[in-house]
Amino acid sequence: MVLYPDVQVKARKEIHKVMGYSRLPNFSDYSSLPYIHAIVKESLRWNPVVPLAVPHRSTSDDVYNGFFLPEGTLVVGNTWAILHDESVYPEPMTFNPDRFMKDGELNSEVRDPATAAFGYGRRICPGRFMAYESMWIAIAATLAVYTIEKAEGPDGTPITPNGDYEQGFLCYPKPFPCKIYSHHIDQEALIRATARI
Repeated sequence: MVLYPDVQVKARKEIHKVMGYSRLPNFSDYSSLPYIHAIVKESLRWNPVVPLAVPHRSTSDDVYNGFFLPEGTLVVGNTWAILHDESVYPEPMTFNPDRFMKDGELNSEVRDPATAAFGYGRRICPGRFMAYESMWIAIAATLAVYTIEKAEGPDGTPITPNGDYEQGFLCYPKPFPCKIYSHHIDQEALIRATARI
């Protein structure tokens, strides 16, 4: 979010339109916050945590796009490539939650990246619903109360994160400096109350 202040502003407007400043988002708000869903979907698409799927083995001879795959062939889904297919997701290297929106609602015509991000077939992630909902509530709650900005260097110049990621079976961002602060005085009490739970 540090690189996309416009996304933060748009999400915050949606959140505060639905619930004001008196409470944190919860799952009863799930259907009322479509832009938060769009952020989750774009996060899953833009940089999938598992860029290569768990390997599968073909159980019988098969032909796929003219290629013969004999029984026992090891098949690895390239999740990253699927989720960066320009014919499905124009400008795939751009983080753009609006690609999943149409007229203020989620656009069902755009392929849901969760269909690839959580794996395939019998080995699809059994925790995919919990993972999606955990991302949703974390993003909604964070953006409801915090602003995330670039940190400043000693001379006051903003420090832009370089986008480096740890690569491997799991892909995640390397630590980077940023500035996080509460953007509304009433919400500081909400944050403190949550910490006591």
